[in-house]
Amino acid sequence: MKHILSYVELARPLNGVIAFISAWLGGIFAVQAAFTNIIDIRLVLVSIASLLLLSAGNAINDYCDYSTDRINKPNRPIPSGRISRNQALIFSMILMSIGILIGLYINIYAFYIAIIVTLLLLLYAKWFKRTPFLGNIIVSCLTAITFISGGVAIGTINGTIIPAIFAFLFTTAREIVKDIEDIEGDHKTQVRTLATIDTRLAVYTALGFMGFVIIFSPIPYILGYYSWHYLLLIIFSVDIILLYLGLRLWKDSSKNNCALIQRCMKWDIFFGLGAIYFGSILKI
Repeated sequence: MKHILSYVELARPLNGVIAFISAWLGGIFAVQAAFTNIIDIRLVLVSIASLLLLSAGNAINDYCDYSTDRINKPNRPIPSGRISRNQALIFSMILMSIGILIGLYINIYAFYIAIIVTLLLLLYAKWFKRTPFLGNIIVSCLTAITFISGGVAIGTINGTIIPAIFAFLFTTAREIVKDIEDIEGDHKTQVRTLATIDTRLAVYTALGFMGFVIIFSPIPYILGYYSWHYLLLIIFSVDIILLYLGLRLWKDSSKNNCALIQRCMKWDIFFGLGAIYFGSILKI
């Protein structure tokens, strides 16, 4: 039982659930339907595929980051010795294979996306993660693609572009904050990130993308895509929180503070998605 739980931990289920919800919401946004009005096996399958592929990416990432995690995350399954690197690799390959097969079953475009996502996950874990800033951009692109995949499964990507842009900007900011949090281990293992090159530059870049989220947030309302419910929710549940977190980051870029900031951002993105959902469904 403990061994099974170690595999679950390796997959990082919370991130997988976020991917599942993101793909599902992508389909919801694509057809602008309420949850009770859309029951489509294609949407269920693409959500499962997204969960599996992200879980596989987490496992292969831990496989490649073994040395760094011994310093930054020593309690994770691989550095703690609960799962071997080879076991993690096999686990990842199985999940990737299932995710790709599900994509093929949905439609050819979902299959292409599954292949692209798999290749990006592998390239990121092996090379892109160690390329300053580009690695952050790859992760953000993967997050954005998740929303679009929901629309692809349904047959239209209309309504998925705005949440994809929102997720891209938000995720880029969070990924840079995570790099600042991990700067000690990355220095020791000679992993090059924006934070290891210049910590203040990383802080400014993260703050810049937080600012882009805030600047972008009212535009969908101004252009008439979403109702006033969206504007109200996005201002009070996302923009104000980001302003607060940005001020914290500006004043203190320590490991503990960055850990708190990136955790808050992980949960805050749900509020942003909620704002988009209600803004697209409630038209009054």
